[in-house]
Amino acid sequence: MLVLITYATCHGSTRSIAERIGERLTGHGNDVEVVAAHKVQHVWQYGAVVAGSAIHDGDWLPEGAEFLHRHVGELADRPLWLFNVGMASVGRRRFRRWFATHTQSPHTVAVERAFLNPHDVHYFAGVLERGHMPRRPRPFRWAFGGRVGDFRDWAEIDEWALGITEKLAVE
Repeated sequence: MLVLITYATCHGSTRSIAERIGERLTGHGNDVEVVAAHKVQHVWQYGAVVAGSAIHDGDWLPEGAEFLHRHVGELADRPLWLFNVGMASVGRRRFRRWFATHTQSPHTVAVERAFLNPHDVHYFAGVLERGHMPRRPRPFRWAFGGRVGDFRDWAEIDEWALGITEKLAVE
């Protein structure tokens, strides 16, 4: 089956997660194309789609949201998985629940979910470097335990991709 894995990224973390998912799906006998969301023209030729975006200000990046809006009709007719990449799960333990509640269900995904009915929507931690955040929210983020670093959990990503391959095998 030909699978599209598409992503919207700002600093490259989401792209690397999409590429990893692509490697895992390819390793299980799928034909995969990993393409930036803004470069996808059509999705009719794909048997399944995995789409993800970095989360900024509690929502998908504009090019990721635009991908979902532009292809909503075609996406509703095929197996679909969505993933979010952000930093809500990183920080002081007592604030994680608040951040998770307010950022792990981005507005774009919540709206499109009603139309698309994805098999799963998953949240992955990403990468945060000091220069990634605008100056204004930095003190707020650091006050609540925000840390810089690479927080991607490759084992979690691999496990999620394996779940996709298992579902595709029975589709």
